[in-house]
Amino acid sequence: MPVTQLIAMVRSTPPRQAVGLLAAMPADRLPVVVAELQPADLIRLLPAAGNDLRTRMLALLTADQLADLARAMPVADAVEILARLPTGQVQAVANRLPQPTAAALLGALPTDRQAELLSVMRPQQAQAAWAGTYQREVAEALTRANAEVSIPADAPAGIVLVQIFGWRITVAARRDDDGRIAVRDAEDAAYRLRANAALAVTDYQPATDVLDYCDEARRQGRPISAVSWTDNRHDGYLKRALVGLVQ
Repeated sequence: MPVTQLIAMVRSTPPRQAVGLLAAMPADRLPVVVAELQPADLIRLLPAAGNDLRTRMLALLTADQLADLARAMPVADAVEILARLPTGQVQAVANRLPQPTAAALLGALPTDRQAELLSVMRPQQAQAAWAGTYQREVAEALTRANAEVSIPADAPAGIVLVQIFGWRITVAARRDDDGRIAVRDAEDAAYRLRANAALAVTDYQPATDVLDYCDEARRQGRPISAVSWTDNRHDGYLKRALVGLVQ
């Protein structure tokens, strides 16, 4: 049967029946069919496939197909697939992943695989992914502080909006920063989103002049603060910084 007919059959049948067709194909036919599958086809078929067939199908995907699939899927679903792939296959697509997906993937990988992935990324891509990982971790810490965390559609890149005690607070989490960039970004976002206050979060201790600037801004009625956060051991500092802004 011509490949075009096989593809048409796969697309016209329900997912469970379609993966049954794929599983029954001769070993030399499956790669030919998988090569013609589009992201929409894969999104429909992969959840219905058994572990063995799913593994075989994913192993046959080209870097182009993987990149397109990652762009078409929700971040969590894309990360679940990518994290299970062999290192070489993930590395081949590393520089083509959307930044949120690359950041979430880094957070899902063990330390040794994180280093392997970062080593093959372009510097700009690696920096953006690593920064995105930190921002996601800070957002999770804010949620643990019983704050409502969201990303407004019109929010600047890397900004989350926290709502706590009736206040709207923009939060800028910045890696490799002493507060100078984070404070600027948090304050700019507060004006743009009409928030009540702004919080800068960094993995370094805020510089003295940054803390002085925040103190002076609060005296002038512009609630803004800077705090250091590295991991969940610092959740208490983060929560106190939030509460301090609304008092």
